[in-house]
Amino acid sequence: MAGERPIAGEDDRAWRLALAVVLASVAVRVVLAGLVPLFPDETYYWEWSRRPAASYFDHPPAISAVIAFGTALFGDTRFGVRFGAIVHSLVGSLAAIALARRLGGGRAAVIAAVALAVMPMAAAGLLLATPAAPLLAAFAVGTWALVRAVEKEPGSLSEIGWWCATGLALGAALLSKYTAVLLPAGAALGLLLDSRLRRRLLTPGPWIGLGLGLAAFSPVFMWTAELGWPSFAFQLDHGLGGSPSNAGPAVRLLGAVNRELEYVGGQLGLVSPILFVLIGIAALRALRGGVRGLGDSRQTVLAGIALVVFGTFALSALRRHVEPNWPAPAYVAGVVLLATAAWQDRGRRWLRWGMWLGAAVVAVIYVQALVPAIPIDARRDQIAQGHGWESLAGVTDDARARLLEAGCPSVHVAANRYQEASELAFHLPDHPSVFSLNVRRRSNQYAIWPGFEDTASVGDCLVFVDIDDGWARQIVEDLGARFGVTSEIGPTQRRRGSGVTADYRLWAFTGWKGESLTSGR
Repeated sequence: MAGERPIAGEDDRAWRLALAVVLASVAVRVVLAGLVPLFPDETYYWEWSRRPAASYFDHPPAISAVIAFGTALFGDTRFGVRFGAIVHSLVGSLAAIALARRLGGGRAAVIAAVALAVMPMAAAGLLLATPAAPLLAAFAVGTWALVRAVEKEPGSLSEIGWWCATGLALGAALLSKYTAVLLPAGAALGLLLDSRLRRRLLTPGPWIGLGLGLAAFSPVFMWTAELGWPSFAFQLDHGLGGSPSNAGPAVRLLGAVNRELEYVGGQLGLVSPILFVLIGIAALRALRGGVRGLGDSRQTVLAGIALVVFGTFALSALRRHVEPNWPAPAYVAGVVLLATAAWQDRGRRWLRWGMWLGAAVVAVIYVQALVPAIPIDARRDQIAQGHGWESLAGVTDDARARLLEAGCPSVHVAANRYQEASELAFHLPDHPSVFSLNVRRRSNQYAIWPGFEDTASVGDCLVFVDIDDGWARQIVEDLGARFGVTSEIGPTQRRRGSGVTADYRLWAFTGWKGESLTSGR
């Protein structure tokens, strides 16, 4: 196949430029990593890294290991938490541009590198310490190895070797997020659609690779099985389940249409409108060529991956809201298709405009991350959700100190959501274990870890922090029955600059009676 020959007109200078673009993008992330406050999901995963396990309630364990790697080098700091994710962003970007170069030469590698640099989903998302970082890196490496396998003679040892490499990358992806299952599903679709590739599914290579991937994933499977499948049940409901509704068919249909529009709108925002449309065009062209037995069959496989990932979440949106970042793996293949498509003059102009528009959006995001330049209500500003935790931790620490001075034998801290619990654990000076009660909140990893009653002794004291909403006082009233004395410390706020991000109240409970804090609720 074409991949066996030297790439025609390979431009080493263009390849060096592509590498420079990737390294420059990573350098920007390195700088921002230490300046932008950690978001609640990041501190939640940081908590995971302090308690190694085969898996966790929300996701497999990769992000825990990634964060532990960074904090072992740079401590429990913003940069330490994010360092491993940034390394993975480098690995994933290199794999993507290497694949683009293999299919389209040095110029295609440059296009892919620039697209990754100016695509808001990658430019901003790959800065954060979330499961997406190891997932996308493994997805990119797996896609590259998959293409190498497709280039080889079916049944040959070299082909089997590349399928094994694909399987190992799949295993790494499955250890990052469950959505990695869409990689083999998309590859299978691409192989089936192209008559030149169908017989690959009858050779041992793909199945050996799949077996290796599942073997790597087996510890996660056994962990969640031992606990009664909480993780699988949560993710299936979270991604594919629908909310119960007594509404009529017309209302349900309107809701589904609205969710689909939100889904597409989210992609337009995180990919940028022009690049999103161009990626879609490139993928459809590749699929059409594959079905007709024309063009590069490797692109058919890439298009199959992009279609399955994007289509899966489009179907999910019919039943429930889909977060805009969930289909991110589709754009690993999508960026390569964008870079290697045979654009005519008009297409190349649109591509340039798309790059400039994406760059402008990324610049605005980066500036807003550092300075609240756009006048957005802080309660609605997603970037502001990482701000103000130091002050909340300071008020909480003062409350702990006063209780100790008053004679409490030991003072614990609890919140009602994982967001507050993890952010307080990170920002309190001694990084204590902070409990999350999860009353009327979705279950999470805190429900699996030892709780207050597993750690405290009779007579201990508790500082409780919660958002100042309608549920807080009901929770406090119930908690008060488990302690001797309840006193309200007072209200406080999280802020970004002059804007209020959230209102909070703190309470002190003294003299624990030894009863469960959550029994009967």
